[in-house]
Amino acid sequence: MPPAERPKKKSLRACERCRSMKVKCSGSHPCSRCTRSNRSCHFPVEEVRVSVSERYLRELEEQITRSATSGRFSTSAGEEHQVQPLLTRNEAVDFSPTPNATSYLPPDGRQTSGWQVAADESPLYTPGRRVDIGERPECHDSEFSKNPLVDKKEWTFAATPDGRYWYMGPSSSWSFCRRVLALLGKRVSESNSPPDPWHLDGMAFKLQWKQVSPEELPDVANLPPLDYALFLYNAAKYYLASLSFLVDETLYLQELQEFYRDPATKAASRRSWFAQYLLVLAFGKAFTTQRNPSGSPPGHQYASRAMALLPDLSGIHEDPLTSIQALSLAALYFQSIDMRKAAFQHIGQALRCCIIEGIHRHVPEELGGPELSQRCRAIFWVVYMLDREFSALMGGPNSIRDEDITVRLPAEVASSVETTNLTLQVRLARLMAQILTTVYGVDSASNGALIRDIQSILHALADLSHDITEFLDSSLHGTVSRGSKMAVRLMLAQHHCVVLTTRPLVMCALNMHIDGAQRRPSHSICLSSPVASLLQCCADSAQTILQTLRSLADDDLLDVFLPFQVEHASSSAFVLYLIRSIAPSLIANDSWCDNLDCVIEKLISKGNPAAPLRKLELKHLDLMLTPLTPRSVSHTMLPMTSNEIQDNSGDTYALDQVDIGDEVEWDLLALNHSVSLPPRELLDLADQLDVDSIIHSIDA
Repeated sequence: MPPAERPKKKSLRACERCRSMKVKCSGSHPCSRCTRSNRSCHFPVEEVRVSVSERYLRELEEQITRSATSGRFSTSAGEEHQVQPLLTRNEAVDFSPTPNATSYLPPDGRQTSGWQVAADESPLYTPGRRVDIGERPECHDSEFSKNPLVDKKEWTFAATPDGRYWYMGPSSSWSFCRRVLALLGKRVSESNSPPDPWHLDGMAFKLQWKQVSPEELPDVANLPPLDYALFLYNAAKYYLASLSFLVDETLYLQELQEFYRDPATKAASRRSWFAQYLLVLAFGKAFTTQRNPSGSPPGHQYASRAMALLPDLSGIHEDPLTSIQALSLAALYFQSIDMRKAAFQHIGQALRCCIIEGIHRHVPEELGGPELSQRCRAIFWVVYMLDREFSALMGGPNSIRDEDITVRLPAEVASSVETTNLTLQVRLARLMAQILTTVYGVDSASNGALIRDIQSILHALADLSHDITEFLDSSLHGTVSRGSKMAVRLMLAQHHCVVLTTRPLVMCALNMHIDGAQRRPSHSICLSSPVASLLQCCADSAQTILQTLRSLADDDLLDVFLPFQVEHASSSAFVLYLIRSIAPSLIANDSWCDNLDCVIEKLISKGNPAAPLRKLELKHLDLMLTPLTPRSVSHTMLPMTSNEIQDNSGDTYALDQVDIGDEVEWDLLALNHSVSLPPRELLDLADQLDVDSIIHSIDA
């Protein structure tokens, strides 16, 4: 048999660290995992191995069970001899928060300070976590084998209060909110189940315009002077960061000078560019101006005029590149004001134009020079990123396969920090596409391999996190300023990928939690160790997102108008509310609630159109989860009555002010475990999901 086809032999022994973590060990001395983690590697003294039958092994386990029941096993820190029960795949994990919860200690006798996934101690040894040995309930991993957001056909469409049916995209946070509230509404009493506010497109702010016909001359009145237009352009460039590659700076500034020399002629001959110019003004005003008393976004008049000038399908190819840029900016603006369908339609149209013009393939420099080739490359990859992001927000499939794209990444032709950052964001967008096609793909409803799909995403994210950490370390010398938008966005996008990947498991656990609460109100659900580790990972990333956004809010550095940070904050808080009700011990404290209050309040006060709606949805969820949440869990967000939730037409959405005392000392976001995603820990967590490795480590 050729070497490549020979099956890998299972290692017959494991080091103490791998054994305590219940992960596969290479068997070498030192093993590959300890070498990668730069830790000491110790192997237990080898003893004579005796093979026994499975029946005899079960009899031994029953003896251990009877001994544990009679109190022979002590778990105090002063005991010298401790015997740990054998862990099986369907080990029962009870997450009920009890005041006298038993804490198992790791083999070295050190008390753990909390659940740490794939760190020095295994997450199997956690204070507040009890392994029920005497009367072990059955854990059904099959409950977590399929993505319920894809599998449940009755959730595919939902009827809105106006009688229309809306498609519930499986990866959409908006759809996830609707599904959770609908599920809770069926199981919770009517007193705690007010109607879903829905918050359809256009409820935050509806942009309106009257289309300008091709024969009509564009209106060039009431435009800012040149110096102010340059100021707004630079403000938009700063806040858009890598998305500013949509606007070719050299060409834009050149045409801007031409426009102010003869506005009417330039606007009539270059309508697509004029629409792009108006959208830049709209973004600049939204970024630099405080919230209007009316609640409308500052600069929306410029956006309305720009939409009226966008070319229709018949004339969009007269100036294709500029039209693609204008359509993409329009899509981003629609998403920023919570008009999700219009955003998805416009970015889809922009991507189709890219395909028609062929810029998803490499444009040779011989055709129009290196400048044109580079411009096509930058435009396509920004459109690609927005398409992947908006596809996830809408829950739709990818519009183009990665296999059909041959255009080179920007970093392959340039080594600047900006292009390298753009390349990493493109790779994150590709990972997002992989999440949509695996975890949320149609096959996930039938193949029953949800955990395996999540494992593959974690491996891919670990590889990407390694490159991101290396880039931040080399470019920013290991420290990241809060003002570094490229670094903050990379970090937030990583953690958002984790939340998006593991969110289906939260839905599975919620179904089990509701069913269990009806049958046995005093019992908690049973989670196997791999599922519990993934829920812990989801909770950790969600809390890190809110902690990072809180740090930005303290220094007034939030991207208030753009849609991404309000999406990160609301989706993270949503899963944290659910996890707090399902498995409270996975969340160490409720500091994330204070962070959420601060971030949402800042977004609302600065005029983010979607933030008031997201706040109402979170308070609605908190109210409905009250009967299903253990009483020992505190609620820091004020409860709302049914009338308050239904009446969302007002302008006041005040949150309680959070007094955090001294200013948070976080001037530098160091590359540590609380902010970035350590590749080693991601790989260790992915290895933990390999059931075979757990069994092998026990056998070793």
